Amino acid sequence: MKTLTRSSDAPSTTSRTRLRQLCAVALVVPALTLAACSGESAVTADPTAPATTTTAPATETATPTTPPPAAVEKVSYKNINAVIKDPDLGHTITATRIARHLKWPAGQPVGAEQFEIVGVRVRFEAGTRYSATLDPSMLSLIAANPKQTVPSTTEFKGLWSTKDLTKATREQWSSGWVFFKVNRGTTSALTLAFNRPAYQVSTTDKAINAKTFTVVLSK
Repeated sequence: MKTLTRSSDAPSTTSRTRLRQLCAVALVVPALTLAACSGESAVTADPTAPATTTTAPATETATPTTPPPAAVEKVSYKNINAVIKDPDLGHTITATRIARHLKWPAGQPVGAEQFEIVGVRVRFEAGTRYSATLDPSMLSLIAANPKQTVPSTTEFKGLWSTKDLTKATREQWSSGWVFFKVNRGTTSALTLAFNRPAYQVSTTDKAINAKTFTVVLSK
């Protein structure tokens, strides 16, 4: 039985995480260790490794010249069915609902002036082949205008009576909301990105490269 370790495209100074690969039974292993069946080996991953394909645009901080007043923007919800599949790890990520212009918490006038809170309800289904974990921190939101790539934020957990998205380990699933802060005045064209780190099979030369998968949420 071989094991997989998560490998890195980053310089040697970057720490590595091991992913173990096991047959038939999923194991709980530390720090993003993957277990796999069919005699493949363990993989090491580096979250800082650059994506080798379809990389999301770099984050920008452009702000509209005259941001619309937050008070006149009404919360809106839309049901969607946007799916991302990772054929290498077997993950499925499905966005089922999007919320725009969520109300800012009291006492944050600067944030309310500059940013809009976007919520996306997501279902994680982790693959069965490896012990790779799906984490909300692997998600980002790409806006077309103004152009920006925004990582998910945890500062709004527990607000708006929503269930927050949590990690999903091998063969498990989770469902909940994940939140992003985009520049106020951002248009409706939004894309969800799953930023997969790189993995290296520890007992073989097999590598799973870092990659960014995207799906359009709204046009």
